Amino acid sequence: MNAPASVDERSFRKLLSRNVGLPLGVGVLSAVLFVVMISYLLSIIQWLQHTDRVISNANEAIKLTVDLETGMRGFLITGDEHFLDPYEVAKPQITAQLRGLEELVSDNPQQVDRLKRLQALQNDWSRYAQDMIELRRSNGDYRGAVLSGRGKRLTDQVRKAFDEFIAMEQQLRVERNDDVSRTTFLVIGLYLLFVLGLSGFLAYVGRRDLVNLSKSYSDTLDAQVKSAQRLEQQAWLRNGQTELAEQVLGRLTLNMLGRNILQFCAQYLGSVVAAVYVREDHGGLKRVASYGFSREQELQDQLIHNDEGIVGQAAQQDTLIRLDNVPAGYFKVSSGLGEGSPRSVLVVPTSDDDRVNGVIELGFLRPLTERDIELFELIADNIGTSIEAARYRQRLQEVLAETQQLNEELQVQQEELKTANEELEEQSRILKESQTHLETQQAELEQTNEQLADQALALAAQRDAMDQKNTELNQAQVQLEERAEELQRSSKYKSEFLANMSHELRTPLNSSLILAKLLSENPHENLTAEQVKFAESIYSAGNDLLNLINDILDISKVEAGKLEVRPENTSVPRLVDGLRSMFQPLAGEKALDFQVELQPGTPPMIFTDRQRLEQILKNLLSNAIKFTEKGQVSLTVSRQPGEGIAFTVRDSGIGIAAEQQESIFEAFRQADGTTNRRYGGTGLG
Repeated sequence: MNAPASVDERSFRKLLSRNVGLPLGVGVLSAVLFVVMISYLLSIIQWLQHTDRVISNANEAIKLTVDLETGMRGFLITGDEHFLDPYEVAKPQITAQLRGLEELVSDNPQQVDRLKRLQALQNDWSRYAQDMIELRRSNGDYRGAVLSGRGKRLTDQVRKAFDEFIAMEQQLRVERNDDVSRTTFLVIGLYLLFVLGLSGFLAYVGRRDLVNLSKSYSDTLDAQVKSAQRLEQQAWLRNGQTELAEQVLGRLTLNMLGRNILQFCAQYLGSVVAAVYVREDHGGLKRVASYGFSREQELQDQLIHNDEGIVGQAAQQDTLIRLDNVPAGYFKVSSGLGEGSPRSVLVVPTSDDDRVNGVIELGFLRPLTERDIELFELIADNIGTSIEAARYRQRLQEVLAETQQLNEELQVQQEELKTANEELEEQSRILKESQTHLETQQAELEQTNEQLADQALALAAQRDAMDQKNTELNQAQVQLEERAEELQRSSKYKSEFLANMSHELRTPLNSSLILAKLLSENPHENLTAEQVKFAESIYSAGNDLLNLINDILDISKVEAGKLEVRPENTSVPRLVDGLRSMFQPLAGEKALDFQVELQPGTPPMIFTDRQRLEQILKNLLSNAIKFTEKGQVSLTVSRQPGEGIAFTVRDSGIGIAAEQQESIFEAFRQADGTTNRRYGGTGLG
């Protein structure tokens, strides 16, 4: 500022006598008025901050009541004590929070009364919650108590009381804002009138001094106006935080939370197009909500990878990005009346615990202002915390549903396996007893036949003693008939037993086949390709076992020699692939080299009973792997002269002794017939 021009002493004395005293008095009055105004504004600011603090603490108390209710509900649903952790943490905090609120509003009897009623309602709810927890722990009828609706009524009353309390504070805040605005404008108006009147009077006695004084007054006025604007901006920011907090309250999903945030931005900031992106577990950003998008924009890719575009850069750098004077064609904003281009874009990352978990992208038809940036710097962390809370609730619901489903399936499988094992053990014991009894009867029958042969020779050699021996022969014949009847009756019992047991054997096997089929279909896509392949192998082996059991249990066909062979066209490559997939894991468990070779020139189709052929090959390969400790097992399929096909199984195991190679092809014979063998197995051979 330029130095004021000097005046002579007489003029100065004259101006001093006429102008200095009066301006000095006015200056003192202005200073006093300014100090009073500043003190008044500071007092109002303190009261606004006090109101914001009360509202913030009330919102925290509401969150604690939500934690109490969530913890109690989680425990009632699952019975898991871990769900009571937020309940136990929030229980003492809610009492302290209400006491703190009572101290803050001690100057407002109406609010104090509301808080006392809130404390009474909260105590009633706490007693109700403790009763529900005790009933759940003692397996009482807590469902009936919940269905009575008392808990919901108490919760609604508590929420209503909180809403009334916050509404009262917001009303006080609005009234204080109106008072400070009205008082400020009134004082400034009166002050301006006074200054203008004084300026007109002083214009006669010293224009230059009046101009300088007017400039000084103008500067002071500008400072006051700027202060008032700053206060208004602070109030605008606080109001935005409050409205956003109201939008994100409640148990919202990610989509609902995103829509509420974008609606707040559209209503409070005037954004015309916007989107919310949330970070996925793999690191990418997925669009969960949009506002003002056209149909073409909605059809665009909803997933943004790391470092991709402005949104990806904002998430990676955790930095707010603003784009001013966006070029034409950046993107379109359309409505029913027309379409246009935005003027500015704002990309804001949100974070929780210093970790970026989302990005908000906003488009405006107006230039961005500093207060827009300042508002988002204040609310970004709150939005990030709300997003993380919504994600946590979503993950908790998914994990709870999956856990319940897995528990139910596991219980069903355990019961079925337990029943199947008990039935198989009992049936195996009965079969062993029946087999032992049949062997004993067969030995007795052979002994009887030998006795009859001896008696016949004795009759031929001693014809003179025919009459004496006839009686013995008749007695032996009677014994033979009795034993034959007993053998026939035992065979009949065996046939009836096996026929009755067929259903009992098929039932657990069918359950296993159903479970293996469900696993191979992989409806939830949570199994690897190898696990699905194993499930398909289990299903195929189970079907073969079911067919084998059907043939074994059909004892009438075996006894009559009418076991049917059903030849059909069978694909050789498909047969070989099925054997490879079934025995590759078994060979891998024993660290064996398993080779399957389909030689060139082998016919692709063979006309045979596929089930019997697969049964023979599976038995040969199973024995080869069973009796091979190390080395390799191979299956070679080659063409034979004519239309024949040869299946060759080789292994580096113990082999079969030369004297036993013929006997193993006899019915129900094995190289090692004991039940407790080195290489396992108790089959019939």
